[in-house]
Amino acid sequence: MTVSEIAKIAGVSTGTVDRVIHNRGRVSDATRQKILQLIKENNFSPDPIARFLKKKTEFKIGVLIPELESESNYWKVLYGGILESAVQDYKSFGFKIELFEFKRPDRKSLTDQFHKMTQSDCVAYIIAPIMQEEILFLLSESYPKVPYCFLDSPLPGVNPLCTVAQNPFEAGYVAARMTRLLAQSDGEFAVIKPFSGSYNQDERTRGFASYFIQEKSSSCKAIQRTSNGLQERDINKIVDELVKEFPNLKGICLANSETYLVGQRLRTLGVKEKIAVVGFDRVEKNVQGLKDNLVDCIISQNADEQGKLVLKEIYKKIVMDQKIEQEIKIPITILLKENI
Repeated sequence: MTVSEIAKIAGVSTGTVDRVIHNRGRVSDATRQKILQLIKENNFSPDPIARFLKKKTEFKIGVLIPELESESNYWKVLYGGILESAVQDYKSFGFKIELFEFKRPDRKSLTDQFHKMTQSDCVAYIIAPIMQEEILFLLSESYPKVPYCFLDSPLPGVNPLCTVAQNPFEAGYVAARMTRLLAQSDGEFAVIKPFSGSYNQDERTRGFASYFIQEKSSSCKAIQRTSNGLQERDINKIVDELVKEFPNLKGICLANSETYLVGQRLRTLGVKEKIAVVGFDRVEKNVQGLKDNLVDCIISQNADEQGKLVLKEIYKKIVMDQKIEQEIKIPITILLKENI
């Protein structure tokens, strides 16, 4: 039964039925009860999709992430998942994606792009909260009037509509376990954090160290280092220092997507066969690194799938007006040369 049919039986306009359904406007008690009774008797449920399509409007979704070409195209893969879903799944609902790229870790770049996004006509935001302090400040300062979601990393202290991300502590713990297994011997194990002030990288590093603490092995030691970025020279500098300082180094984990650079440098130094290399993200250069034995293991966080899942939750909120999942945990996928 449709709204028009209910209106016809009740002898009222469709507008009156709509006001009763959505509990707004003035309707006499007698008419309201009559309409509600018809709704109950006929198991009527308004079709949110039909109602949404009837609006025939455009809905822009703002996406605030680092430059697409940065970090071995990791963000390009993630953004590709959002775009693919917008075109294939939600184009008929008027969903349009507007990209706001910032340069990591440039605070001004992030701030400028954030304000540009919040001053746009976007109906929802998708944010990668990888610069922790800056995002917390910007959100507390602006109090966004539209729903926003996080992807790639959780961020405590705020209340996004939903978060689509791996548990970074657990991912770091698994990375440490794989580094130790692949090394096949005790010794010193290093984790490199490319950026400071990044919640997910801090948690990955903490998870990495936690594994070795729980192992309670005096013959294994976890080491943490922070580089000044992800340029090849930055990674080379840290790797050189680690190899020189720790003669019993058995493994290195990079808490980011440039893992292949670690393997390249170790091979140049002639010590790759002695040191296991583990890192994050299924990007083309890391996949090739696995094939070329520069990298021993990659922890994938399914970047393209993250993009699809976060857009699905926005659709459920905006179109279907359904309850959404506030936390969607991305599986910790272990990739080796044999299963890549």
